[in-house]
Amino acid sequence: MRQTFDETTDPSFGAKHLPLIREQLKAQGLDGFLVPHEDEHQNEYLPAANDRLAWVSGFTGSAGAGVVMTDRAAVFADGRYTVQVRAQVDADQFDILSYPDDVPTYLARAPKGAVIGYDPRLHSPDALASQARGQQGRRRAEAGRDQSRRRRLGRAPGAAPGAGGPPPGQLRR
Repeated sequence: MRQTFDETTDPSFGAKHLPLIREQLKAQGLDGFLVPHEDEHQNEYLPAANDRLAWVSGFTGSAGAGVVMTDRAAVFADGRYTVQVRAQVDADQFDILSYPDDVPTYLARAPKGAVIGYDPRLHSPDALASQARGQQGRRRAEAGRDQSRRRRLGRAPGAAPGAGGPPPGQLRR
């Protein structure tokens, strides 16, 4: 097999694939889905068959993520891919934001009670903890206004991580 540098994706991928994902979100009772670049082995460089982010958005950089919500979507790319992500992703379909810093902020914009799905095989525990820390920072700032919020998130104040939380594959807001 020879390596080629031919483009295998294009910006039209978002318009083609977002409706399919949103149909599945609705069928599974989800409000959003987190799409990593990495595969189940946390590889940075992927075979085309495992490049889920490219399939969703058209973006082929080696570091990034995507979030598809029922009403909006975003692709997150690090600074190395600023030009590439804008050339490969349809900005009418996706917000283009910074990776990894903007992912928790984007997820935190989900409405109260929103359920964000993810494939637990594709996310390391550290990556999920990082997303949760970003959301918790925002939650602490709002905690004075709403003390019951943590209970609605599936974990009582002071409970051990993982105790009473959402099932694997779901992040609750």
